[in-house]
Amino acid sequence: MSKRDEILKEILSDPELMEKYNINKTELDNLQPFRPEGKKIVDILATIINENDNDRTGRQIYMTIKNIHKI
Repeated sequence: MSKRDEILKEILSDPELMEKYNINKTELDNLQPFRPEGKKIVDILATIINENDNDRTGRQIYMTIKNIHKI
């Protein structure tokens, strides 16, 4: 498991987020971002983590999310 995936799992393991976005323990254990049947919040957080790791600014990350996820 990559460090980025570990960070994503750590963030999503927060009980409040799990409840709010209806993520159960099984989904968390088998977490894979950018799957067609995946949850949008997982993809957005994965994008933020990846782009931040690539030293992108907040504005650049926002534009990436806006373009990819049609926000």
